[in-house]
Amino acid sequence: MAIERVFIYLLVLFIAFPCSARVDADFESTEAIAELQVAQAAYTLAMEQLQIAQINLERATAHAIEVGALSDPTQTAETPPPATQPAAQPAAQQTPAPTPAAPPPEEIKKKPKGPSFWTGWKRSFRFGFNTSSGNTENTNLNFQFHTKRKSKKYMTKFDSEYRFATRNGVDSQNRLDLDFRHEWLAPEGHKVGWWTTGSLEADEFQDWDYRAAAHAGISYQFIKNPKTNLKGRTGFGGSQTFGGTLDDFRPEALVTGIDLRHKFNDVMNIEAGSEYFVDISEVTRDRLNNHVKWNILLDKESNMNLQFKLTHKYDSQPGGIKDNNDLYFDITVGWQF
Repeated sequence: MAIERVFIYLLVLFIAFPCSARVDADFESTEAIAELQVAQAAYTLAMEQLQIAQINLERATAHAIEVGALSDPTQTAETPPPATQPAAQPAAQQTPAPTPAAPPPEEIKKKPKGPSFWTGWKRSFRFGFNTSSGNTENTNLNFQFHTKRKSKKYMTKFDSEYRFATRNGVDSQNRLDLDFRHEWLAPEGHKVGWWTTGSLEADEFQDWDYRAAAHAGISYQFIKNPKTNLKGRTGFGGSQTFGGTLDDFRPEALVTGIDLRHKFNDVMNIEAGSEYFVDISEVTRDRLNNHVKWNILLDKESNMNLQFKLTHKYDSQPGGIKDNNDLYFDITVGWQF
């Protein structure tokens, strides 16, 4: 019985709810019609009062002309006098004026869209080459491609670098670095923002063939002016190696991340960055990435520039018998377009 009562109660609610909604809708519609009728009656009354006032004005003007208080304008005009307007009908016999149509609704203005994601990119290509022969034959190649897009809210960039070297005809270096970063910049007047990164390393002379990493976190703007930009970052993520003696996933915390750019003048500037990662599952395992760039503008029209770059990478457990430290020094010429 209790179940039947509950069912009947729910059924009554189900039927009563739309009925009550319909009653409310009918009541609101009746009120709207009544307000419209009142407005129409007020408009008709105003028009009648206007016509009566116009008739009274015409009668007063005619009486003033008869007694000589006003001159008759029809006697001095060359054109024939206008026809006498028929007397207005009594207000009771006049047809009420039609209600003016409601003005059309204003067109909804669409919010202007921002610039497309594919516009506003700045790209640069860099190339470096040196060789030596004699007792020792060395050849070094360096190719770089960079692209960056920055708006008021976002900053996105992609960096790629390939190094190849031979020594006495034997390969001594074969490395590819791909780095991606997207930042949600701090609003005007604030210092806190957000970021995410992804990277891929391929190195023939490491214990592993590939290492992929991804991290995300929060940033803080320490200094920002036309010459200096200093930002700190921290966050979490992880890295995974492939093709090595010990392929495992490292859950990592970015303990410290520093990004610095300083402009000396229109010709010269420096860039520097540092990232210190610690394995959360084993705090004795850590990684360190450092770099310093010195950029010199050679030709303003072609955006040709010279760059000196020093890169340092440290891994506490590189695997096998590999060294903990890798140090690279590159001199490249680049063009921005």
